[in-house]
Amino acid sequence: MIERRCKTLVVDDEPDLADIAGELLGYHGIDALVVYSAHDALKLLETRSDIDALFSDVMMPSMTGLELAETVAEIYPSIKIVLTSGFTAPIHWARQKRRFPFITKPYSIDAVIPLLGC
Repeated sequence: MIERRCKTLVVDDEPDLADIAGELLGYHGIDALVVYSAHDALKLLETRSDIDALFSDVMMPSMTGLELAETVAEIYPSIKIVLTSGFTAPIHWARQKRRFPFITKPYSIDAVIPLLGC
């Protein structure tokens, strides 16, 4: 029997950072899908039932990573969510309903992987 690899959706509006995170996760045996906006993440989740984890930047235009995390937690409660940011205004955290694991940028991918539960 083939063991199913963990699938993680990486979301960051900075394509270079998103792509690097996806490649690093892949190097460590995690299947990574990469998108560059919260809206694209939600569209992808509508069509994929095999996503195990979401790794998202917080500061993104249009819809923040915190808003994305709240939405994903509500619709897809089995998906593990980890947030990251190099800078996050305290006002964003004050509005957060749930508490999600958080790692600051720059981060070590070795520190991210255990948070993803993969």
